Amino acid sequence: MSYYYKLSVSVLSLTTILFIGNVKSQNGLSFDGVNDFIQTTFPGVTGTNDRTFEAWVNINPGAVGNNTILDYGTNAVGSRNTFNVNGNLGLTFTAGGTNANLGSTNNSIITAGTWTHVAFVLDNGTGYLYVNGVLEGTGNLSAVNTPTTGTDMIIGERVTGGSIPMDGVIDELRVWNVARTAAEINQFMNQELCSIPTGLVAYFKLDEGAAGGTNAGVTVANNSVNGAQSGALTNFALSGATSNWVSGATLSSGSTSSSITVNSCGPFSFPGDTVQYSQPGVYVDTIPNVTGCDSIITLNLLSVSPNGFATISATACESYTSPSGNFTFTADGTYMDTISSASGCDSILTINLDIQRSFATYTSVGCEDFTLPSGILVNASGQYQDTITNSFGCDSIMTINVILLGSTTTNQEITSCFQFTSPSGKVFTSTGQYVDTLTSVNGCDSIINYDLTINSFNLSIVETSGALLSSVVSGVYQWYDCENDVIIAGQTNSSFVPASSGVYSVIVQKNGCTDTADCITFNKVGIENVQKSTLARIYPNPAVDVITIDLLKNREVVSIKVYSLDGKQVKYYNTENKQTILVGELNSGLYFVQITDKNGDQQLEKLVIE
Repeated sequence: MSYYYKLSVSVLSLTTILFIGNVKSQNGLSFDGVNDFIQTTFPGVTGTNDRTFEAWVNINPGAVGNNTILDYGTNAVGSRNTFNVNGNLGLTFTAGGTNANLGSTNNSIITAGTWTHVAFVLDNGTGYLYVNGVLEGTGNLSAVNTPTTGTDMIIGERVTGGSIPMDGVIDELRVWNVARTAAEINQFMNQELCSIPTGLVAYFKLDEGAAGGTNAGVTVANNSVNGAQSGALTNFALSGATSNWVSGATLSSGSTSSSITVNSCGPFSFPGDTVQYSQPGVYVDTIPNVTGCDSIITLNLLSVSPNGFATISATACESYTSPSGNFTFTADGTYMDTISSASGCDSILTINLDIQRSFATYTSVGCEDFTLPSGILVNASGQYQDTITNSFGCDSIMTINVILLGSTTTNQEITSCFQFTSPSGKVFTSTGQYVDTLTSVNGCDSIINYDLTINSFNLSIVETSGALLSSVVSGVYQWYDCENDVIIAGQTNSSFVPASSGVYSVIVQKNGCTDTADCITFNKVGIENVQKSTLARIYPNPAVDVITIDLLKNREVVSIKVYSLDGKQVKYYNTENKQTILVGELNSGLYFVQITDKNGDQQLEKLVIE
């Protein structure tokens, strides 16, 4: 549950105090002893003014020669500030010249491979050297006088005039413009500083980067006192265990302390803390800081009064004014409002607001007409205003852009073979005028008027006395072997006498249309006799009303039969001497005449009636 507080706070004291907190390991910066250094823009403490230098160092066991911690000034007598661990692991300060140099009483007071705190103090012309807070050397430095025109402070290398690179790790480098006492040095050397005490003029924690990681982009050492006087890393590899950001000295974190007095409406908790205090009393809480400096707060909670909470739902036509009168809302949403109770504590309101919009604009697409929301029918495209009242009694005024697409009508002349299927799926088999209706992609009708011509013919095969005959007159023919699935070369007449029994069909082309007859089974048995017989001559052919049968000598005809193309017998004569036949009542077209004599011989002739 979330709480809202109305606080009456009086600060009895807001005193910042440094405490020793938890021990933690921080980063330091490893120098390779060859050419690594940090060039800062901090000018250092100049002239003959008092100063103090402090740092934690860890000299590499394989280091040879001197190792500069920091330096600034010029390469002249009394003008530089070379703070250094010498090749014998003693601690030195060098300014150059008489009464300007100082070394520790003994060498080997710094152990290689071990973190050691070192400090130099210049106090009114006298110098002091401290190792791990213990005085290890003192002397006359009355000649020290640093010019203001020298090189800004370098970390890990001396100023121009020679090269004394650091071969080791440096951490927690501090520069003061006051002479720190031994007690002051010991008080804070084992911890990070959470605030900037008086006299601290440069503070390089050297906590940047990831220890031993890839730190190619971490090329600045921050000055916590003045970020504009930070330092640029030069020649560092910034990857691996050396010449990189590495683990630093193990120091304790600092902290600050403050106290507040509070009157609270509802349980009280510090920002970012889940602990809630619901009874008056004195409490102590610690707020961690990302820099490791905790804030310790003493809370004097005088009173705890409850807050009120409520959720309301509201509907308005145009706008809504909150219960406190402090807010006017014009859009749907969830809002918070606060009203004060008689006890001085707040009532927190959650408002679920529904604003009934009174204006809207939209576009609607139709075909022939459109009905507006109020029920008005419009049958032309255009912009219309319409008003309806919603269930909450609020008017909704709508601007509607109406687009009427209408129906489309097209006329088409179509010629098709045998039948025609319209786009909607209707099938037409005869010539005529037809109408088809489709629904277009926009949902409106598309009407097509067809002037349709159907070209067709009735295709069949008649088997008569050893021959196969196509029922189609005046076409283009091609006979086909169904069993072997091949075209029969040269057989392009309307009739075909197969050379052998089989299954045959004919492909006919007429009036631009092509059709294939159903396959018919043909039996060759008994045909030879028919094919060799010649009984009579039929004329005229083509005929109009009458045909004459001119019998050959010694032939006695028993029957004369006339067949239509579909195989139906349309005339029959059973006589021995009938020679004239009336055919005028027959329709124009192709017929077949079959003549049979008393010996059973047959003759088949094609007859065209005009």
